Amino acid sequence: MTNTLALAERLRELTDDALGAALAERSYRRAGITDFFDLADALLDGDSVQKALSALDRPTLAVLVTLGAASGALNAEAIASKLVDAPATDGCTTEDAAAALQTLARALLVHPEPASTDASDAGVTAAAVYESVTAQLATWPSLGLPSPTSIVDAPSPPALAPVPDTERRFTDRLASERAFESVAAVSELLAELDREGARELQKGGLALPASKRIAGALAVDVSVVPTVVSVASRAGLVALDDALWLPTEESAGWSHSPTADRWKALVAAWQNALPDDLRALLTGRARAEWGESLREHVAWLYPAGREIAQKRVVAYTRDAEWLGITARQAPSSAGTALVEQGPDAAAQVIRELFPAEVDKVYLQHDLTVVSPGPLEPGIDARLRVMADVEGRALASTFRVSAASINRAIAAGETAESIREFLASISLTGLPQPLDYLITDATERYGRVRVCEITQTDSLTRSAVVSADPQLLRTIEVDQSLNSLSLARVSPERLESRYARDVVFWALSDARYPVAAEDAAGEVVSLRRHRVARPQPTRKADPAADLIARLRETEVSEDASTQEQWLARQLDLAIRGKQTVVVQVAMPDGRTVEYLLEPTGVGGGRLRGRDRAADIERTLPLSSVVGLRPSDE
Repeated sequence: MTNTLALAERLRELTDDALGAALAERSYRRAGITDFFDLADALLDGDSVQKALSALDRPTLAVLVTLGAASGALNAEAIASKLVDAPATDGCTTEDAAAALQTLARALLVHPEPASTDASDAGVTAAAVYESVTAQLATWPSLGLPSPTSIVDAPSPPALAPVPDTERRFTDRLASERAFESVAAVSELLAELDREGARELQKGGLALPASKRIAGALAVDVSVVPTVVSVASRAGLVALDDALWLPTEESAGWSHSPTADRWKALVAAWQNALPDDLRALLTGRARAEWGESLREHVAWLYPAGREIAQKRVVAYTRDAEWLGITARQAPSSAGTALVEQGPDAAAQVIRELFPAEVDKVYLQHDLTVVSPGPLEPGIDARLRVMADVEGRALASTFRVSAASINRAIAAGETAESIREFLASISLTGLPQPLDYLITDATERYGRVRVCEITQTDSLTRSAVVSADPQLLRTIEVDQSLNSLSLARVSPERLESRYARDVVFWALSDARYPVAAEDAAGEVVSLRRHRVARPQPTRKADPAADLIARLRETEVSEDASTQEQWLARQLDLAIRGKQTVVVQVAMPDGRTVEYLLEPTGVGGGRLRGRDRAADIERTLPLSSVVGLRPSDE
C-alpha cells in the first residue's frame, strides 16, 4: 500500500491533460491547495475518497478490495486469479481486471506500476491501493454499506426469464402506438417552436407559460413536456439559442422523413447517450423485463451509489417507455432489435407495425380536412402552411380559416396554388365553402400592411397602414397587441417601435389580413422560420486554473523549489513513519540508495533508521538528491 507521498509525486509527473482529466472525475476540497502535497491530501481525504467509491460498480470495487488485501502491487493476471471464482465476479478474466485497474488509476484511487503520465493510463499493468482508500472501505459497515468481504461474496440477483411470445404481441402493439405518438409529439414540438420559441429559465427548465403553451399544442399533460424537449434535444432537433428553445437546421430534414426513419433518429440518439455500464446492463436484459429486476440489479451493482445510479436508470427507462422501446417495462420487438442489433434493425421492425402513410385527405364542407391515416411528411408540412391542426392521431384533423389562408399567402402561396394543392390531395374534390373562403381571403389579404420606416426618431421602426380606418381602430384597441406599443399618427397609419417582421407576425397571429411591404412598397413573402444557432461558450475549468497555479509555483530547474519539494517529502515520511528510498550523491560521483525510515531533520542533516542494515544513519541534506516511497 502507498500514501500521500506517492500520490503527490505521481500528480506532479502527470501531464496537464492527464491531470485535468483525472481531477474532472473527482470531487475534492479546493481551499488551501498550494502544492501537489496539498492536492494529494485533498484527494485522499475520506469524504473525497467516499464520493469516488460511490461511483464504482461492484466488480471494480472487488478489484480494489483484492488490492487492499495484498501486501504490495498486483497485476491484472494475479487479480483475475483471485476473483475468477468469487460470487460477485464469477468468470473474471485478465482483461476484466486490467480494465478495472485502468478505471481505478484514472480515478486516482490506486498507484500504477509502472507510473504512467498518460491520460488513459493504458500502460497500467499492476497497481497498489492507497492506504486511505482501503481505510475508507473498512468504514463502510458503520455507514450501512457492505463490508469489503461482502462486496466480493455477494452474487448478483438472478435475471428474469424472457418475456413470453404471447405477452410480446401485446407489448409490440402498445409499444408501436407509443412510438408513433412520440414521433407525432416531437413533430408538433418543432412546429410550435418554429411558430414561437420557448424560454429557458436561468435555473433550468422551461418557463411555466411556455410549458403550458407547448402542452396545449401537443395535447399532452404539462409534465410530459420536459420529456419531449429532452428527446428532441438529444436527437439534435432543438437547441438553446440565447436561452430560447428553437428548432435546429437538422429538424427540417427530419420532419420530411418517413415516420419510421424519424423514430429511428430518436431512438438512435437515446442509445448513443446511454452510459457504457447501463448499455451493457440493458443489452443483457434485451428480452427480459426492465422493471423491478433492473432496479434490484442496479442496487447490487452500485452498493455505495445506488440512489444516483437508479436515478440514471429511471431517466433512461422513462424515455424508453415514452419512445416505445419498451411497453410496461418489457422490451418490444423493436426495442430488442435496437439493443441487440442497432437502430437500422429496430426501424425495420417498427416500420412493419406502423400504419401506412397516406397521400389523400377528405376536404369537408365545414372547412375541416380529415386525414384517414398518417400523412406523408411532405404533404403534412405543406398542409400546415394553409390549415391549422385541430386533432393529431392516426387520423388527423385540420381546419382551414381566413387566417390560415392569409398565412399561406404571406409564405408565398397564391389562390391558384392553394386550390391546385388541395384538389390534388382531396378524395372529395374542392367543397364550395372552401373555394369561397380561398377567394374571399385572397381578396382581403393586404388590407393591412406593415412596412419598415426610417426616421430620426430611433424609437419608431415600423408602420401599420390601411385604407380602412375602422379596421385600423380595431387593431389599435386590440389588447392582445398592447405589447407592440402602436401609436396612431393619422387616420390610416399606426407606428411601432418594433421591427416590421415582429409587428407582422403579431398581427398575423391575431388573425388580421396583414401583408408585409419592402422599402419600395411591394408586397413580400415572409417565412417564420428561425433556427437555433447556439454560440459556443467556454465553461470555467477550476481544475485547469488549479493546475496552472501549481505549475507556476515550481520550475524544475529551480534549486529552491527542489529543496522545498524534498523538505515536504521528508516531512510527510516522518509524520507517517513511512519507509522511503533515499538517494544520496557520494563524493566519488556515485549515487547510493538507502532504505530509510526518517525520524527527524535538523542542523542540515537527515536522521533515520536504515532498514536494510538495521542501524541509525545521519545523512547531510545537501547530499540527498532524491526520495521515493518504498515498496515495503
